Amino acid sequence: VDASTLAILCPVLSRGLREKQALHKRSACIVIQNMSRLVNSPAAVEPFGPLLVPDLKKVVENVQFDEMRDVALAALQTLTKALGHASVEEAMASVMAEEQRIVEEEQQRIEEEREIEAAREEASRIKEEEERKQWKEAMEAQRLLEKIAEQEASDLKKKERLAREKSHASTKNDKGKCQGCGLKKCRKDCLFRN
Repeated sequence: VDASTLAILCPVLSRGLREKQALHKRSACIVIQNMSRLVNSPAAVEPFGPLLVPDLKKVVENVQFDEMRDVALAALQTLTKALGHASVEEAMASVMAEEQRIVEEEQQRIEEEREIEAAREEASRIKEEEERKQWKEAMEAQRLLEKIAEQEASDLKKKERLAREKSHASTKNDKGKCQGCGLKKCRKDCLFRN
């Protein structure tokens, strides 16, 4: 039995070990036991150890029938020998170490992704704050421009009003003649005489 054959059989056997019916579990255990005897090298079985060893261990611990338990235990021992381990505990330790390594790699990858996401969010927040600051500055500048324009319009109106008042209060018109008598030099009886 080589690695390509095991790649096809191991997922099916793992599924059989997880079935509810005891007959399916027993059949999967027998196939695993026979297959483990035919393996050429431990390297061919090694990738499939983490898939089958925990399921076989669960079957050994949880099955109610003694005959089933014996078959599962024999399959587990044959598989551990095929994996190149001296005992089931050593095989479980190896499987657990491999699982732990995979979990640590996954946690490290997740942590790196979180750091990248946090850096991206921080950059986005800083950019947003900068845009808000620029928007506030632009609005403040717009308000100042409007205020200056309003002040200029108010000053212009004030000048025009003062000019109108001055022209009404003045005794002389644009040509320099008195508004009351119409002469350049007022008479004694003119009301506008200074």
